[in-house]
Amino acid sequence: MPATQNIHKGIAVITVSLFLCTSFSVSAQVSTINYKGNVLEVNNMADTVEVLDPITMETLWEIRNPNPIPLKLNNMNIYADNEVEQRPSVTATTLRKYIIQQLSSQVKADGEYRLMLDNIIISDKGKIVYHNFNGLEKKVTITTDRSTPDDKPARVAQTDRWKETDKKLNTTLSTQIEKVIDKAPVYKPAIVARQPVPCQLDTKELQKPFTIKKGVVQY
Repeated sequence: MPATQNIHKGIAVITVSLFLCTSFSVSAQVSTINYKGNVLEVNNMADTVEVLDPITMETLWEIRNPNPIPLKLNNMNIYADNEVEQRPSVTATTLRKYIIQQLSSQVKADGEYRLMLDNIIISDKGKIVYHNFNGLEKKVTITTDRSTPDDKPARVAQTDRWKETDKKLNTTLSTQIEKVIDKAPVYKPAIVARQPVPCQLDTKELQKPFTIKKGVVQY
């Protein structure tokens, strides 16, 4: 992506202990979409990366960031929230907690989770006008037996990985997130050169893990 564009890609982090990146390629195409009364210029980008799984030693291709990345809103450049002179009155952290609170009754099992939210755009009017939701993920522990017949005790390795929860739950959450965002208040917009501008919230903050224990959410 050219350095002159005012938007950062939200790319999920891959733990170094799991994968070793060996190569990288990018394909992109800019198009226009109409969404809820707004015109967005988007980068239909799918980054692909070749990775090596050190456990199986298999080479895999992984697709990252398949969602359209908004570049302009109603012909106005969209800025990352660390590029503006004054950030919007809502932060990614505040919005994340607000959304999780509205959804917590749907997630019953104890565990560590993260909402795969990205590309949340606050318009120059202070309204959330765009978002992507790629499901709720839960941290699971994978146990791998690496022992040989002579190993006593057995050599067992445990690795934490994020795994998407069931599709039925994610469909329900997607619908509810849409409603929660539509009902969100109007905020003060970001400012650049004394003018309100569209702004994208920080994806890393939106996707920070949270824990549910005995029905109580811990951030």
